[in-house]
Amino acid sequence: MATKTITIDMDAYKRLKAVKDNNESFSQTIKRVIKEPMDLKAFKKRLEKNIFSPEAVKAIEEHIRQRGKTSKRTR
Repeated sequence: MATKTITIDMDAYKRLKAVKDNNESFSQTIKRVIKEPMDLKAFKKRLEKNIFSPEAVKAIEEHIRQRGKTSKRTR
């Protein structure tokens, strides 16, 4: 397995060490904490294959509309 040496400041090191399990390497910790980026092209392909029902589309649209309204808490 190839390796790469990186430089991080002490604050970053302390944070990483704080979330590291005793039986885990720093590489394993980073892989556990920082998930791989989503493959948006593959996700879009999967969406295109799954047609939403009219009820699902209405529910999604309603959810989007509600998110656009001003919350009473922010007035």
